Amino acid sequence: MSEETKAHPFSEHHQRHVRTTFQYIDKLLSEAEHTMADAGSLSPFRRHSDDTTPIQRKVTHDYIVRVREAMRRVMEELNIPPPEPHSGAVWAAAINLMYCSISLNELTPERMRAYGPLSTEAANRLDRIRAELDGLVGKLRSFLGRGAGGDLQQRLQQLGKTSDEIRLLSEIERIVTAHGLVEFRGTLSMLLDRMESAAFEVGVFGRVSSGKSSLLNYILQTNVLPIGVTPVTAIPTRISHGPVAEAGIEFAEAQPQIIPLSELAEFATEQKNPGNKKHVTRIFVKLPSDRLAEGVTFVDTPGLGSLAIAGAEETIAYLPRCDVGIILIDASNGLTQDDLVVVQALYQAGASAMVLISKADLFSAADREQMISYIKSNLHNQLCVLPPVHAVSVFGTHAALCDRWFESELRPFLAQHHQLAVVSQKRKIGGLRESVIGALERRLQAEAVHGVSSTLPEQNREALREGDRLLQRAQGESFFLTRKITKMHGAIIDIAAQRIAAGLIDSDDASAASIFSETLTSLIAEPVAATLRSIEQTREALAKAMQVVTSTSGNGVPDELPKPAGMPMVDVSEISKTIVVEKPTVISLFGKGVIASHVQRKLEQQYDRALLEFLSLYANRLRRWMEQSISTLRNAFTIFADMHRARFEAAPIAAGLSDKSAIQNDLEILCGWDAQDVLDAWSADASSPNFSKVT
Repeated sequence: MSEETKAHPFSEHHQRHVRTTFQYIDKLLSEAEHTMADAGSLSPFRRHSDDTTPIQRKVTHDYIVRVREAMRRVMEELNIPPPEPHSGAVWAAAINLMYCSISLNELTPERMRAYGPLSTEAANRLDRIRAELDGLVGKLRSFLGRGAGGDLQQRLQQLGKTSDEIRLLSEIERIVTAHGLVEFRGTLSMLLDRMESAAFEVGVFGRVSSGKSSLLNYILQTNVLPIGVTPVTAIPTRISHGPVAEAGIEFAEAQPQIIPLSELAEFATEQKNPGNKKHVTRIFVKLPSDRLAEGVTFVDTPGLGSLAIAGAEETIAYLPRCDVGIILIDASNGLTQDDLVVVQALYQAGASAMVLISKADLFSAADREQMISYIKSNLHNQLCVLPPVHAVSVFGTHAALCDRWFESELRPFLAQHHQLAVVSQKRKIGGLRESVIGALERRLQAEAVHGVSSTLPEQNREALREGDRLLQRAQGESFFLTRKITKMHGAIIDIAAQRIAAGLIDSDDASAASIFSETLTSLIAEPVAATLRSIEQTREALAKAMQVVTSTSGNGVPDELPKPAGMPMVDVSEISKTIVVEKPTVISLFGKGVIASHVQRKLEQQYDRALLEFLSLYANRLRRWMEQSISTLRNAFTIFADMHRARFEAAPIAAGLSDKSAIQNDLEILCGWDAQDVLDAWSADASSPNFSKVT
């Protein structure tokens, strides 16, 4: 008999039975603890009445810990290994929440009509209720999905700042977590997002060969941006500060890549990535530049030449979200219609504009002044605006022109932006503090008068539910709206064939490539406009719902919802220039129908696959952009809705979560927290003429 058997004479079967028994006991202990905790919950489906006391729950928990510790010790004595966990707890919880969302889909009006007829009013109300509940479940799923990023206290510590605002936010986060005030976590997260990425966004616009890359390389004191090459059209490049020089590449149908800057041309230029065959959607460049460290992010936006033919709303949507736009004009070409469209769109989008005349070293000082005067006059006469206009160069002694512009215009603009952002930030933190104080006071009132609680007015509740429903509907539409683009390739070939045939008959120098380009552009324009209309209609409906809530609650004008920005441009030049259809030598012998059939067969045989790939890629980019735009709207609306619900409803109190003395203590902390600083922030913000631009 071995030493191990002498120590505990149990066979493998004995050990397995012990482990199974302990496992069952552990399950019963979990159920016992859950039963006592659940009895004090606010669930409408409690199976047991709450006849427990806090002491009983605490002592029960302590004894269960001791029993589990004893079982663990016995298993070690008997050399019984514990079973491995099947999965992570977060993953398991997320799966359950996913099934919650699936179950809520059973409450759609379409499903419920199987149990009897529903009036339109009842169906809409049911859909709003379902959307509200699904929104709550979705927020918890999103929180778990962020992993460590959902730990607001950890994010506050990582900011590495010790300002009063950071300390106040940290205290608010502790109080929100301690008292279960989850409705304030969205606002907290939003404020942290802005602190972590408080960048001054500078959009850079200009035609190919206008000198954009040379200007950016000079400003950033680097040479990483390719010069003298054609960039991949319609793909924006964001350049921001980072400890290591590198680039991030995002693709339509593949995982992002991090590459050294030496490989940037492989993805960002037409020479190495013709027609964007690699399906790049966005490019991020990080540089350890001193000027970027000041908080500036440059967004290089190529491919905006087609804005002149777009509608006003589409033009604004195509622009990247930026605080100021720099329009670079080649001194040799002067001000063009495309430049005017971009300047006008920037002002309509709420941004500022600056106009730079590049290659100023080629002209005398007198000529430069004359060009500046001419451009200012044109901008004033045609657009009624007077943006700053400067002539710049990056070569030789004339580079001082660029330095002078940066120091006299851009740097002061950056300082003003930071100052306004700080004032706005203080105002929002002060507003959050007041809201949390109100929530704690209502909780005390609810405890003092048992069974009495305030609720949202019916009109407000239905308005907020309608907002949740609109957002869910818009999210579902994103797939169907953009799928129309992919399914258009047959119609595009049919119509293009008819137009090319007519062009070949009517003219000796008709260009099949140009006709195909015009056809493709015009046909895609409708579903693209429909996608933008869907987002704008959702935004307007949400704004209306917010106005209903604020008008009845007397809480002032709500913040403006974010406008759609950065819509992906569609560039048809690469696929169109490959179209070659020769005119038949004996065209007079054939009718238009015969020639159209001939052209259609040629297009189908040689270009059908390329066209389908082009449409699928753009539809995918547009869908992702629409989903991101809706997500941005949802975040803003959810923060608004949560804050207003918190003003009317006392947060539900789970058993043992907090007590009266803890609430009173935290109320005293918040009420006594630098009240004068909060008032100063409010008054300074209200007196600022530009504070409404910073949200």
